[in-house]
Amino acid sequence: MPDHNLRHPIDLAPPRGGPAGRHGLKIAGIVAAIAFVTAAIVLVSGGVSRPNAELAPRPPSTAAQTVVVVPVAEQALTRTIIGDGSVVAWQELVVDFETGGLRVVEVAFEEGDRVTAGQIMARLDDTVPAAQLAQAEAALAEAEAALDIARLELRRATELARGNDIARQTLEQRQSAARQAEARLLAARARRDETAARLAQTRVLAPADGIVSRRAILPGAVAQPAQEVARIIRDGRLELDARVPELDLATVRPGQRVQVRHGERAIAAEVRAIAPTVGGDNRLGIVHVALPAGSGLRPGMFAQAEIQPQPRLALTVPQQAVLFRDTAPVVFVLPAGAERVVLRPIRTGDRFLGAVEVTDGLAPGDRVVTAGAGFLSDGERVRVAAAR
Repeated sequence: MPDHNLRHPIDLAPPRGGPAGRHGLKIAGIVAAIAFVTAAIVLVSGGVSRPNAELAPRPPSTAAQTVVVVPVAEQALTRTIIGDGSVVAWQELVVDFETGGLRVVEVAFEEGDRVTAGQIMARLDDTVPAAQLAQAEAALAEAEAALDIARLELRRATELARGNDIARQTLEQRQSAARQAEARLLAARARRDETAARLAQTRVLAPADGIVSRRAILPGAVAQPAQEVARIIRDGRLELDARVPELDLATVRPGQRVQVRHGERAIAAEVRAIAPTVGGDNRLGIVHVALPAGSGLRPGMFAQAEIQPQPRLALTVPQQAVLFRDTAPVVFVLPAGAERVVLRPIRTGDRFLGAVEVTDGLAPGDRVVTAGAGFLSDGERVRVAAAR
């Protein structure tokens, strides 16, 4: 019985002939090709594999890294020690009045003047001391005359006593009078010397050659004992009291060269002495640096000292050869005739000009890796670059 509900029955057979049929065949071929290529890619890339398959490990690389090595050698180290401080006098002499109560009548110097030992710097009114000296000299002359008389009487009494023409008591009296006269003469001489010294104290003399750094009196003032007159820089010598850290003092010695810098100026000097104590508050020691004459510096100026200790021999390696593993310094050493490097711990000292001092862990002649050391590991095979 025909199906009256299906107006246009569908033909499932592929079309035969005609352009539309041929176009459908082409599309089907393209889809099949794409599926084949996709399956091949998945298979090659391992997308389709057995559940328990394992990846094969990569074989270790046998390529050698190219490095540069240098031998460890001894080198003369000179590390500059830096200190700073103030310019002071080598010795500053304080000149005082030795007597008092007299007026200053002359001041014969100014600050900055050069003086010589024994030069008169100031004078006091010497009227009273001069009169006292004259009186003391007169008393001395009187005592000398009294002694002459006493000795003459003693001589006569002694001659009379030989003939028993004088009493023994009288002779003893003459002897006592002569001794008293001698004592008076000694006292008169002492008083004369004392007044002469007081008169000399009215003249203030320079105790040594030097430069006047301070003037403390004016004419017309009344002097007092121990009152300051002036201060003198002995021989005009200046020095720099450079403060140096305590750890650097062990390498500082008298006579070492020093470069003193003040602003743009550089002055050649030398170490004179090292203070025996270190400041407990700042842990700094004082190095006395003698400045040459004509340095142009003045007391109170601030300057810097570059102390140059004597060179010392030490094992050194280039700074780029030193690495840090677990915060400890190490180097890579390439033994003679070997192809693999050895990681070796070291102990370091001072650093200077791109080099590092090695105090332990290396010996002279050991070859350490410089260029390329940061990419190595212990036991790695290397190839030494040819020297250029």
